[in-house]
Amino acid sequence: MRSGRFRPRAWVLIPAAWVLFISASVTAQISGSRFDRQVQAYVRNGDFSGSVLIAKDAHILFQKSYGMANYEWNIPNSENTKYHIASVTKTFTAAAVLHLQQEGKLKLSDPLSKYIPDFLNGERITIEQLLTHTSGLPDFYSLPEYPIKKYQRVTLPDLIAWVKTKPLDFLPGSRSSYSNTGYGFLAYIIAQVSGKTYEEYVAEEILKPARMKDTGTFRDETLIPERATGYQPALGDRGLRNARSYDKTILTGSASMYSTTNDLYLWCRALQSGKFADLRQTAYGWNARETRSKHKYLEQDGREPGFVSHVSLFPDDQLMVIVLSNLEDAGVNVLAEDLAAIALGENPEMPAPRSTTAAPLARPEQFVGTYEVNPKLLLDIRAEGDALYLRGTGGDYLPLEPTKNDSFFYRQLYVRVGFRRDKSGRVEALLWNGEYPCKKLSDKPRP
Repeated sequence: MRSGRFRPRAWVLIPAAWVLFISASVTAQISGSRFDRQVQAYVRNGDFSGSVLIAKDAHILFQKSYGMANYEWNIPNSENTKYHIASVTKTFTAAAVLHLQQEGKLKLSDPLSKYIPDFLNGERITIEQLLTHTSGLPDFYSLPEYPIKKYQRVTLPDLIAWVKTKPLDFLPGSRSSYSNTGYGFLAYIIAQVSGKTYEEYVAEEILKPARMKDTGTFRDETLIPERATGYQPALGDRGLRNARSYDKTILTGSASMYSTTNDLYLWCRALQSGKFADLRQTAYGWNARETRSKHKYLEQDGREPGFVSHVSLFPDDQLMVIVLSNLEDAGVNVLAEDLAAIALGENPEMPAPRSTTAAPLARPEQFVGTYEVNPKLLLDIRAEGDALYLRGTGGDYLPLEPTKNDSFFYRQLYVRVGFRRDKSGRVEALLWNGEYPCKKLSDKPRP
């Protein structure tokens, strides 16, 4: 034990700015712990592997990564991990279009026919309608050829030639329906107007000014340092499988990019400063939302095989929430809402522990077939052994995890799935989220 004289503490005057700094640091530690507990609840349920960043008033409140960028090699995710951000790409495409308008190279009122002269009804479709999903162009994911075309190289001219053979879903401007096709067409227009490829223009005019060095075009065949491997839900101890690779050329402009939480933080800061657009006036590429507590925000999320992304901006609260995942589980979107609520001083519930039954599924063939959500959205269920797998339009078969009799959980879309039987005991409908009935159309899934 060290000896020495007792020295009474001296009173020290601490500057007010230091007091505020210390108080802010303590608050950040407390909120950081609360953020972490919320994320860990999703991790324990097998619903999250990825990176999180939350910032408020230009200060990062919380940043942490969970799970592995590569589970085969036990390489952990980090703030430098690059994820496929899927539809968050649309925010960059919209910014590029607005930048071209500022340069006087196009107008949002320009008709599609100005850039694609022979497109049927092209004179009735405007660039603004492509931005706002009101063009009537069918989403290529919903077209019957997509499950085959996703494994082929579909360039932007190929996409236009393909969609040219299809009727519009509705008259341009008459209503809104989410269309990845429209953003592919915008990427084509960006290239035509700028004289550069879409990738070149976005890199030079958007990414470079925003100081984003770890963002670019996601290609399976390209060597991308620190890229995460994409995984999908699966049955078994690990609860995941490698996502199947496919040609991502078709995603140009709509879902083609990768990024990191750090780079997306820079992107959000640039947008908050009005550098590329005034989001309070023209939030193209984003979806306007409102929380239950009436906080207005803009969000864009994305999902492609193996990855899910979510970015939320709360302009009035100077808040941003970024969640990137290399596990295709839509729990990411619920998690992002929870984290935003915590940052806004609320206390969302943690997800309850979820367990699956180990008992073999009796007569899985009784659930097999095609179910109708609506005439353009069909669900297929097939059996493999005593397990069931569900596929949506244009998607992959992923497992239905049994929780109890006739009840399952579908991690890909983070939703409960049940079944309704008729008086004879025959399965007659699938219950989406345990409630919404989807009529059984066939006892066999589509080919």
